[in-house]
Amino acid sequence: MANQNVTMSKLKRAFQMLAASIPHREICGQLHMGRGVLAKYKKAADERHLSYADGGRMNEVDLESFLKSTRPESAPSDARIVLDGLIPDYVSDLAHNRYLTIQHLHENYKREHPDGYGYTQFKKAIRDYQYAHNLSFHNTYMPGEEMQIDFAGDALWLTDPLTGEITSVVVLVCTLPFSGMAYAKALPDASMEYFFGGLSDAFSYFGGTVRRAKSDNMKQWVKKNDRYEPVFTDAALEWAAYYDTTLEACRVRKPRDKGSVEGAVRKIYNAIYAPLHDEVISDLNSMNSRISELLDDFNSKPSKVTGRSRFDIFEAEEKPSLGELPDTPFRFRYRKEVKLSGNYHVQVAGRKYSVPYQYVGQHLTVVWDIDTVEVYAGNTRISTHDRYGIKDPFTHDEDMPPEHLEYMRTKACNAAYFLEKSEEIGPYTRQAMEAILKRSRHVEQNYGSCHGVLSLNRRYGSIRLENACKRLAGYRSVNYTMIKNILEKNLDMAGDQEPVSQMPQNDYVRGAEAFNI
Repeated sequence: MANQNVTMSKLKRAFQMLAASIPHREICGQLHMGRGVLAKYKKAADERHLSYADGGRMNEVDLESFLKSTRPESAPSDARIVLDGLIPDYVSDLAHNRYLTIQHLHENYKREHPDGYGYTQFKKAIRDYQYAHNLSFHNTYMPGEEMQIDFAGDALWLTDPLTGEITSVVVLVCTLPFSGMAYAKALPDASMEYFFGGLSDAFSYFGGTVRRAKSDNMKQWVKKNDRYEPVFTDAALEWAAYYDTTLEACRVRKPRDKGSVEGAVRKIYNAIYAPLHDEVISDLNSMNSRISELLDDFNSKPSKVTGRSRFDIFEAEEKPSLGELPDTPFRFRYRKEVKLSGNYHVQVAGRKYSVPYQYVGQHLTVVWDIDTVEVYAGNTRISTHDRYGIKDPFTHDEDMPPEHLEYMRTKACNAAYFLEKSEEIGPYTRQAMEAILKRSRHVEQNYGSCHGVLSLNRRYGSIRLENACKRLAGYRSVNYTMIKNILEKNLDMAGDQEPVSQMPQNDYVRGAEAFNI
């Protein structure tokens, strides 16, 4: 009978005014209450023999209870009784069969109960039951107590600038539930090395460690599922020991156990994924730099309710509770035993890294993480490489045998190199080298001859080579063979002689002027 727009405090005041015999018109005018509404409440009090003075003294709880007692309770229909008995099973079927729909359940229901409810009321009854029974425990978090971990369900994409080919990357999300501070990083994949490297980077971003880290039962985290005593992976245990934190796993198919990070993932979609949707990014470092910018904006955005940002709460209340970070971040490391082959390189994830050639044929240990590759002979580290770089294979000069190193150096020579080396021998050698370099339009074609000239220096010495080149001074066409012949025939030691032209004297030879038209 009660009008829901009439508050208990207003109704209580109405009874007080009725007890004071104030006219109805005045009561309705002061309380902005309809006269029909006042008449209904007055009639309800009269029928229950409730004096107006007692009604005016009742507290709001008792007054509400009194009004409920005045409302007639209608008995549910037979159809409703039947549906109420079926709904628990329907809701259970929906929870355990993701392919089942309410539409399908309603069709089965109508076949068995043709006079039952239509689809709209049927769906409303199921939703009301789900809402009433979908209870969740309200967690209370302490500062620095927990970090929750999850992967975003959707991928981000890298675009090759040359081919336009796109490559997916996964996104790791971590959050501190107390302050809501979030961390996100794009990873090439979800393998152990990148996963635990990302977790370590999250601690570095927060500036400290937490007492407990919680994730779902992903294979990187849990080796064997158990509600009470899950078995964690060796890598997870090693990571936890390094940061002095406790591991915790959610119950299977209970995402609410890590509700904070589940919510953070949804917010990350809006704060990071949406701005990146129209951006073309070609490499992982650039993407993570962009994510870092957007993440700082997300954590620094003030709440519309409290006016404080996640970062403000974190700095003031949670950061002082974090544990101290180790000097260097944890890196999950792979290990394998190899026998070094004749190419003195070891292979890691499809890439080759050099080892000193003196260890060819020996059994070595290769250890690598997301940043470095190290090679050990026994307990001695004999080679170290950055995991990623611009070269492939990754070869240190000091690891190469002398003949290979010399070959590589010759491949790297250019015209300036040859002129510089010939200048060190003498001016005539430089002059000869310049003539050799000019013999072909494409200067690279002459590099072989230039190497040959420098090899003559190692064989005959700089004095003899300089004298040999002196004999060719003024020649427009010089090559390696001419210099070699002079040295082999010892013509450079025959004393000063006038250079002999390669072209014989011939009066019948015509110059370019003879062909002018």
